[in-house]
Amino acid sequence: MAAGEQGLAEGAGLLAALVILVLMFGTLVAAGLPIVTALFAVGSTLGAIVLASHFFQIAEWTPYVLMLVGLGVGIDYALLAFVRYRSELLNGASPERAAVSALDVAGRTIFFAGCTVILALLGLVTLGLGSLQGMALSVAVTVLATMLASLTLLPALLGFFGQRFARTFTAKAAKRASKGRANEGAMWRSV
Repeated sequence: MAAGEQGLAEGAGLLAALVILVLMFGTLVAAGLPIVTALFAVGSTLGAIVLASHFFQIAEWTPYVLMLVGLGVGIDYALLAFVRYRSELLNGASPERAAVSALDVAGRTIFFAGCTVILALLGLVTLGLGSLQGMALSVAVTVLATMLASLTLLPALLGFFGQRFARTFTAKAAKRASKGRANEGAMWRSV
């Protein structure tokens, strides 16, 4: 696949992820946070991989694997924290308290999952299989950067947008609840 085609495929994948996240969260800003976190982690890792290429044989297809895994893991880890944050807001917590609680609960999950993936990839590095060794190290560094971004950058972004999310999510929840009560009342009237 040519570099231009690869960029187009990645762009289409990011657009599809953004559409799904907008449908899930209902706002573009909320949907963008997991993607921004993942892109930051993948982008910051590319420089480290260039340095690592001086010590390890890295196959030409490694950046594609790095981007796919980094974006997937980054979006996944950010979603863990963000969904917990949203549920805390809907349960009446202040944005600051919701961020602390989300990072406390989801942060441990993100840390454990990230460390597990990194250890598995470092196991491939110890096998010494040439280009596979370089790819495994590259992806391990990407997962580390993604995990750190989900534990630091995402809470900072949640703090920045916290009041906005609190208003949006609680208003949408109240609207759904009132619509549900209206539908329930209509059902009982028809019986």
